[in-house]
Amino acid sequence: MRSSFLVGLLLSGVAACGGDDDGAGAVDAPATTDAASSDGGDTDAAIDGSTDGPSAVLALTSTAITEGGVIPDMYSCQGTNVSPPLAWTGGPAAAGYAVVLTDTSNMLVHSIIWDIPAATTSLPENVMKVYMPPVPAGARQPLAYDNQTRGYLGPCPSSMHTYQFALYAVDANPLPGVGVTLGMGSTRNVVLQAILAHDTATATLTATFTP
Repeated sequence: MRSSFLVGLLLSGVAACGGDDDGAGAVDAPATTDAASSDGGDTDAAIDGSTDGPSAVLALTSTAITEGGVIPDMYSCQGTNVSPPLAWTGGPAAAGYAVVLTDTSNMLVHSIIWDIPAATTSLPENVMKVYMPPVPAGARQPLAYDNQTRGYLGPCPSSMHTYQFALYAVDANPLPGVGVTLGMGSTRNVVLQAILAHDTATATLTATFTP
């Protein structure tokens, strides 16, 4: 299902440290919720099984981060900046998944991992920072918001910010680009547009980070 949220992403280069606070790197990331949505409405909200697929709404959780809680230092620039463990359940049958981390305080998309295989129901802690990590096999990652680091790059604000992990179930894997072929050189802008063009359900996990 093609999303109605068309995002104009302004992904200019930003510094790796403190870049969270630089509006130049901000993007108009789509608003997402865990609420159910019918397949007749083009939204990024999760779709429950009464429409198409399992009865449970798609849900995203983490053993390290609770909804509305605080992101531990180790998943930020104040720690080792590794990606947190994530797991999901429910939702419609999907060809694959993608996870997008956004600083919702300034709408800066930090990092993306896409082409996660359909059989996958979790991401381990510390996904390798390479284009095609060995786990989950088949997944791919563009450069993060510093335009240097491949894969996950966590919070690094100068004051308290709110962050959202958004899980997208998509109807195509590998994910086709929107007018282009996705690859190692694809930017977060291009990858996110492709995800939004093919998402069928979305679940989110939101937490804060204070330096």
